[in-house]
Amino acid sequence: MYMNKEVIYLEPEDDITDILTKLQQAEQKLVALVPPKKATMLRSAVNMKLVARTAKECDKVAVIVTADPAIVKMAMTAQIPIAKTLQSRPVVPTKEDIDKTMAEEQVIDEDLADASAAAELDELKSDKNSAKTPGEDTKSASETTSKKDGEIINLDEETLENGSKDGKKGKNKDKKDKNGKKVPSFEKYRKWIIIGSVAAVLLIAVGVWAFVFAPAAKITVAMSTSSDNFSEEVKFTTEENAENLDESTLYVEKQTFEQRYDAEFTATGQEDRGEHAKGNLKLSYTFQPQSHKDGFGIDIPANTEFVAGNGKVYKATAGASIAWDGTMPITCSNGTVNRQTQNCTLVATVPVEAAGSGESFNLAKGDGDPWNGYQGASVTNEAISGGTTNNVTVVSLQDVHNARDKIAEEHAEENKTKFMDQLKKDKEFVIIEPSYAADISDTTSKPEVGTEVSDGTKPTVSVKISYTVYTVKKSQLEQLMEKKMSVGDDQKIYSVGEPYFDRFTSIEEPARLKTTVKIGPTVTEETIIERTKGKKIGEVNSLLRSINGVSSVNVSPSYFWVRSVPNDPSRIEVDLTVEDK
Repeated sequence: MYMNKEVIYLEPEDDITDILTKLQQAEQKLVALVPPKKATMLRSAVNMKLVARTAKECDKVAVIVTADPAIVKMAMTAQIPIAKTLQSRPVVPTKEDIDKTMAEEQVIDEDLADASAAAELDELKSDKNSAKTPGEDTKSASETTSKKDGEIINLDEETLENGSKDGKKGKNKDKKDKNGKKVPSFEKYRKWIIIGSVAAVLLIAVGVWAFVFAPAAKITVAMSTSSDNFSEEVKFTTEENAENLDESTLYVEKQTFEQRYDAEFTATGQEDRGEHAKGNLKLSYTFQPQSHKDGFGIDIPANTEFVAGNGKVYKATAGASIAWDGTMPITCSNGTVNRQTQNCTLVATVPVEAAGSGESFNLAKGDGDPWNGYQGASVTNEAISGGTTNNVTVVSLQDVHNARDKIAEEHAEENKTKFMDQLKKDKEFVIIEPSYAADISDTTSKPEVGTEVSDGTKPTVSVKISYTVYTVKKSQLEQLMEKKMSVGDDQKIYSVGEPYFDRFTSIEEPARLKTTVKIGPTVTEETIIERTKGKKIGEVNSLLRSINGVSSVNVSPSYFWVRSVPNDPSRIEVDLTVEDK
């Protein structure tokens, strides 16, 4: 059966509507559709089925003229005949045809041109031979001319099936036949066959990646929850085994953040570094022997302080004593005493040094009177001299304290922010902010306190500041809330607001824990993954929306061709979000 054909060249801007319109308006029963190179409008299975259905409705036979393997594959699905050229016999493609088309697609235009030229040369030779033997197979020559002109295509019912006898002959027309036609050499196509094979392997590898390894899905489930206030008086313990949630006793951990700073400061201390005045004191003790029949003793140890009448202090540099053993006669400072009723005066000399430097500590003999007495002995001074004045600048303790406090004040806010930010990175802990404290644990100066500082010299202070705060695990608070709030079996706490401790004074005293919690239905990531793996995206939406408390579901595949949730749980990401009622 032969039919006239109408050739329709498709434009790159044509869409499926344009193609269907042109097919419907065609005047011939056989319509050859020639898509442009790299055309995309016929690479869709849906579009190809629309072409097949429209052709059937219009009682036309549509043939696609192309070698594009993607279009050939779609044509096989829609059972539409394919022809490589306008002169080729159209056949409904099979899987073997698709594989062959993919292998041959890489042949360069030059080789195609050479093959076409060789074919035309063979036809010319055949025509010439036919001319030499007139009357021989006139119908065949006429048929060849018609095909060459591209107006008539031999199309019968068997050809439209998956490979008829004639179709096979068409495919094998290059083989040597009874007329003695030569088969073209395919040696020059060898490298392109190899390239095509490699391309096929790569295509398979890409397919494996695209449909085995690439598929992944993110499932976002919004839960409808309600907020509730929580308030409970709690106690604290620093011993982990002493925690008792039933009694609202929380285990707290002490967190420490230490910083050391060095800074210069100005020494302002003044000190007299002159010489200390030195001399002797006389201690006199007057008594009657009859009142001390058994004797007595007065010891003056070293460093004993004596205060002169002008308030100046002097220290004994060596020890001394006044003693009597009770025997008579006694040698006294006022002579020898033989009778017990006579007065006797015993005298001890005590070397002393002024407690401070300066000329004001120098005393002429007797100028220090009245001195404070010592265990009943009267005190007078010999000449005390040698005191000089030499005022110098020294590092005072107050200087060091001022420098330390200045450093602590300058870095207080900075270190608190840094410390808190560091702790907040660990989402497992809740900070008990009222317990925050700063302690200056180590302060040293160079030079040390009391050291003389020359003009232009800046002493330095080194300060170590320890910042501390107590934290409690968030999981402990959630367990406490579950115990105290009586959450139902089908409900769970989805999130906890920012807990804070009201009326906190120290960890030794109770405080009140306050926060807000969001409570909703019990849905976990594990249950969602178990319910959805391997299922179609539309089915997943319906399945999860049927759960009480789920307000919205969104399934985002990793790539546009992914239509199902993977079976591998590691390729499924679940994001549970919380919405307030």
